[in-house]
Amino acid sequence: MDMQQQIERVRTRIQQATAHSYVDRYIQPRMIDEDRILFALSMLRSAQVEESIALDYVFAMMLIQLALDTHDEVDEQQNSQQKQLTVLAGDLYSGLYYDFLARRHAISLIRRFAEAIKEINIQKIRLQQLSSNDLERFHCIAVIESALLRQLAEHVHAHEWGELAYYLFSLRRVQREETKSDISCEYIDHCKRKLQYLPSCIHEEVKERFSRLLA
Repeated sequence: MDMQQQIERVRTRIQQATAHSYVDRYIQPRMIDEDRILFALSMLRSAQVEESIALDYVFAMMLIQLALDTHDEVDEQQNSQQKQLTVLAGDLYSGLYYDFLARRHAISLIRRFAEAIKEINIQKIRLQQLSSNDLERFHCIAVIESALLRQLAEHVHAHEWGELAYYLFSLRRVQREETKSDISCEYIDHCKRKLQYLPSCIHEEVKERFSRLLA
């Protein structure tokens, strides 16, 4: 199976696992982050993880990402029913990942993802306390964006990919911000310098997908 077929396989599994007619009627369709799927699959291929196992790992990781993203979507503009359903949908996706890995007795990976979720939530709280000009803000963003990928990288002993995820996904988020301050422009340059010499293990698909960030 080539990379695009693997991405489609993960996407389809996520859509099938999270489909719920009542929830889908009241909250926005879930966005599935293909950049993250591609990065994770490339990392696991580089670490020579068997394809079926790699697909399982990425499927579980993306369910967690979906749960975190869904919880982030709760806001004051929603009515009471939408808020409750959004929270419940996030909880459902989180439960699905745990059930999926527990049935496969992937206890060590559950522990790694639990550590990532803890890191992400701590940094989300910290981010709320910082001003837009605080340098620490960028570390918070990098952890929030990369913790799941970094823990997965540690699980398969692909350590260099963890650092790559830290800079690549924080760069992506900061570049997407509508308003850029001098300090955020400096951080973007810092990330680009860090990513200037991508490890030789990085596949062409990843280089091509993220080339727009590094230009």
